[in-house]
Amino acid sequence: MGAGQSSAPADRRPVPAGWRLRRADGLAILEGGRTLVGGFPLRILTLSRGGAALAAAWLAGQPVGEDPAERELARRLLDAGLADPDPPIGARSTAEVTIIVPVYADATRLAVGAARLAACLAPVAKDATVIVVDDGSPDGGPIAAVAGEYGARYVRLAENRGPSAARNAGLQLAATPLVAFLDADCLPPARFPDKLVDHLADPAVALVAPRIVPVPGGRGPIAAYERSHSALDMGRQASPVRPYSPVWYVPSAAMVARRDALGAGFDEDLSLGEDVDLVWRLHDAGWQLRYDPGITVAHEDRVRPDAWYRRRVAYNESVAQLLSRHPERVPVMFLTPRAALAWAAALAGWPGPLLLLAGDRARRFRRHFRGRLPGATAWAARTSVQMTLHEGRDLARAVAGPWAPFAVSLLLALPRGRRRRALAGRVGGLLAAMAVGDWLADRPDLDPLRFAVLRLADESTRGLGIWIGCARKRDFRGLLPRRPPPTGRR
Repeated sequence: MGAGQSSAPADRRPVPAGWRLRRADGLAILEGGRTLVGGFPLRILTLSRGGAALAAAWLAGQPVGEDPAERELARRLLDAGLADPDPPIGARSTAEVTIIVPVYADATRLAVGAARLAACLAPVAKDATVIVVDDGSPDGGPIAAVAGEYGARYVRLAENRGPSAARNAGLQLAATPLVAFLDADCLPPARFPDKLVDHLADPAVALVAPRIVPVPGGRGPIAAYERSHSALDMGRQASPVRPYSPVWYVPSAAMVARRDALGAGFDEDLSLGEDVDLVWRLHDAGWQLRYDPGITVAHEDRVRPDAWYRRRVAYNESVAQLLSRHPERVPVMFLTPRAALAWAAALAGWPGPLLLLAGDRARRFRRHFRGRLPGATAWAARTSVQMTLHEGRDLARAVAGPWAPFAVSLLLALPRGRRRRALAGRVGGLLAAMAVGDWLADRPDLDPLRFAVLRLADESTRGLGIWIGCARKRDFRGLLPRRPPPTGRR
């Protein structure tokens, strides 16, 4: 079954009065506040003296006033990723929310499924309207008993149809203007969704999600890896949720949304990746979406090696299905032909073309920044280096993942000797640089060697999942790179 959304607001509604703005991570304030630089991709916003004074006051804690022009300027800062919203507490009531909890417990794990559901409902059932949707468990008795114990409405599907269908069944029954989706293996904080609801007092926002973190107390290297690199954790930084931003999507394990914006809800033809598809359809319809890591929801991760690996592979099998719906957004990596040649030359032992590429990027950035930014040359050089390093990390991920068969085949095709060893060393150096860079960024509770092993294993799950999904669909476009989108579309 397909799914659609209601149309988004026709205009770019200004930020509600009384809201506060927080300084976004990485924001640079130049020329006495007249020039703001930040966001992703990099944005430059030049303000009048009055606008600069307003922006400075907001970032110092003053709320946005009633004046429409002032509220519109606040919207521009949020849209550009130069500021993050801080809605007033109680901007919308949690009484307006129905929490929908899809659950499935197979015959061998009924007791475990019931216990997980009880742990999920205990923090929220007292203060919220809850619908538990049993997705055709073989024996619904234990699930129904837990739902009844916590005062939740229990609904049972006649057969197992998947989490998308279960969430949609709850969506159809919800009578409130807002709905929250919460997976049964989550441990939400008390009064969830609490402050997340406040974001939806902004009429331009359709959906907001918290940060998903592992359940505390997990032991072993995989648990330590998950604490810093969980597939469901979108990071520590608040962000708008949209393609080509730091947060491309948010997982459906926990999210809050406008019921009328969701339309028919999740695409039931997608067993995984349905949350990515929903977020991108909402974005394409003109809605704004937010990620607020100030609210966290714990999620029970798989930490046994076989279960962890299988689940990671399954996540990536959705790429081929998403590709048919969003063909421009799920390539292995974004890469221009010129950059591809430069990186191929660098791996072959000739770094000159890559250095020339970085230099030309710096020249083009300087031409763009000149007259708009003080110190345009330094800004251009830094931006070029960041772009090239990011490209190198994406290339390393591709080589460790979906392109691994091609990389191994190329190495084996070379005759044994110096050339093969040299190429293997350069590829190994690229992979090591990715692992070390991620270890320095994440600061996990793991030594660099074990982190690197798990990091490469993680990327191999991406590769295997993409290959399985492509083979199943008989469509191998998911293995190809794409040109980066025009800046205006990012």
